Amino acid sequence: MSTATKLRHLAFLSRPRSLSVFVLVGLVVGCATPPPALEEPPILYPASARERLVRIALAEWEEWGRQFTDHTGTITAAPGEPARTEDEEQAFPALVAYWSAIPGREAIVARNRARLRVLQGGGVPDAAPWTDVPWSAAFLSFLLRSAGFDARDAPSAEAHWVIVDHLIARETRFPGRAPFSPHAPDSRPARPGDLLCATRDAARGRYARPEDRAAEPGRPIPMHCDVVVGVREGVVEAIGGNLGDAVRLILLPTGPDGRLIPAPADAPPAPAWFVLFENRSGRVPAIAGRDTVR
Repeated sequence: MSTATKLRHLAFLSRPRSLSVFVLVGLVVGCATPPPALEEPPILYPASARERLVRIALAEWEEWGRQFTDHTGTITAAPGEPARTEDEEQAFPALVAYWSAIPGREAIVARNRARLRVLQGGGVPDAAPWTDVPWSAAFLSFLLRSAGFDARDAPSAEAHWVIVDHLIARETRFPGRAPFSPHAPDSRPARPGDLLCATRDAARGRYARPEDRAAEPGRPIPMHCDVVVGVREGVVEAIGGNLGDAVRLILLPTGPDGRLIPAPADAPPAPAWFVLFENRSGRVPAIAGRDTVR
C-alpha cells in the first residue's frame, strides 16, 4: 500500500470525538469534508519555486551570521561573524517580516515594537524583543510565502503541526498532485527544497512516519520543520528558524545512498524526524492522460 493510500485510509478512520475537535480538524486537515482551501486543485509549481525557497533560506541564514549545528560528528562548516540572536536590534526587521507572513498576528509585532522602543529609549522592557513567543513556524511561513507557494497549498501558521497537517491533507485530497509529498524520513534521499519535520520537547519520538501523524490529525503537538538547502556526500544541510534563538543551518549524516542515518555518538543528537516532504516543484503529475515528468 502506497504512503498516499495509507494516509487516505487513516484520514477516514481518524474521526473526531467532539464537536470542538470536529471543527478544528475540519478547518485544518479536512478529515471529513475538506474545506474550500483544500477543494481547489493544487498549482503546478515550476522548478523556480524550489530554487527560490532554497535561495531565500540561504540568504536569511547569511544575514543571521551563518550559525550552524553539526550532527555528523565532524566540523565541516564555519560560522561567519558576527552571529545574531533574536533579542538584538539588528534582528528586529527580520522577525517583523517572518510574523507578517501570518495573517492576524499584528498584535505580536506591535508588542515587540513597543519593547524595542523602550530599549532604544534606554529603558528596560517587560521582556527582550521576540523572546516570549516561538517563531520557527513563522520563519517557515515566511519562506513559503516569499518563494511563491500559495497558502492553499502550503499555509502560513504559528505552529508547525498546522502546516504539517495541511500538507498531508493536500496529498490525501490530491494524491500525486500536491506540491509537497510526505514520506518516511529515511525512505528516500533528501533534495534541496524538501522539508524535514520532527517532533520535539515532550512529544519527541512520538511519530516515526507521516502515517503516524495522519492517525491523529488536528492534535497540537510540538514540532519543528527545516528546509533542505544542500546535499553532498554523507551530509544533508537544512535551515530552520528559532534554533538557538537564530536562523541556523544543521548538518545531518547520510549513508552511501544519501538517506538520513542516526547521528554518531560523538555528535549532538539529531531531531526526531518523522516526515520528509518531497518538493515536487518542476514536475508535471500524471493527470488528464499526461504522464510526462519534466
